[in-house]
Amino acid sequence: MNITSKTKMYCIFGNPAKHSLSPSMHNRAFQAQNIDAVYLAFEPTSIKEALAAMKNLAIQGASITIPFKIDVLQYIDKIDELASDIGSVNTLVNRQGIIWGYNTDGYGALMALQKVHPVLEKARILILGNGGSARAIAFTLLLQGASITLAGRDISRVSMLAKDLMKKYNDISIISLDEITREYMADIDIIINTTSVGMSPNTDNTPLRENVLHAGHTVFDIVYTPDMTRLLTEATGRGCNVIKGIEMLLYQGIKQYELWTEMQAPLEIMREALKDALQNRTASISDTAQP
Repeated sequence: MNITSKTKMYCIFGNPAKHSLSPSMHNRAFQAQNIDAVYLAFEPTSIKEALAAMKNLAIQGASITIPFKIDVLQYIDKIDELASDIGSVNTLVNRQGIIWGYNTDGYGALMALQKVHPVLEKARILILGNGGSARAIAFTLLLQGASITLAGRDISRVSMLAKDLMKKYNDISIISLDEITREYMADIDIIINTTSVGMSPNTDNTPLRENVLHAGHTVFDIVYTPDMTRLLTEATGRGCNVIKGIEMLLYQGIKQYELWTEMQAPLEIMREALKDALQNRTASISDTAQP
């Protein structure tokens, strides 16, 4: 890659962000379509300062991840209607110094889910977590006619998210993680983990007890490092359908890429880039673990 003064810059703002596979995905796509651009990872402590830098350095677009998806709303200039309804932003587009906010998380989750469940109307879905990703996914699935239950350890935060969603939708309930039993789960079709529990390096952790899962459940973990989290591994052992986090990452990234470039994203090239990056990371971790 030959970087010059004309090379356009894109990035991810998150903390942490070094684990992100997005640079591999977007840089491979830029190369495939002969776009003079580079995508980098930054770990700012202040999203306000990050957006100031975005304008000053003419960064053309950015991905937003933990912990900035909601805080960033205070500092953008314009917001897409869907992102405004969701109340969370994961994508920024710099249009001549005006920073626009979008949300592609819900789209990414929907595309991943519809490969297993083409029709989500009346599906009974349990969402673990109450952050920006949970908000985007819940809102998107409610638009599809699904029934949503939000679960978390801090029931007050779960209640706040439910209250926001209920301004537009009624088919929402809440439950504490500690109250989830095998009997309760018999009435659930799909489980989506939107928390970071189980993410590397804490791969022994899981947000849900294994014994509550039923054969036939669909379990979707948006964590993508590792590729198979403990939650997905236990779900497979229980006879569940599983959806890996890399699928959501791919589809939300495709939507981002198309917002930035106004070109059709090279889906299979981006998929292969993610697979290669994940394999390289797994191999690196294995080598490090050798005595």
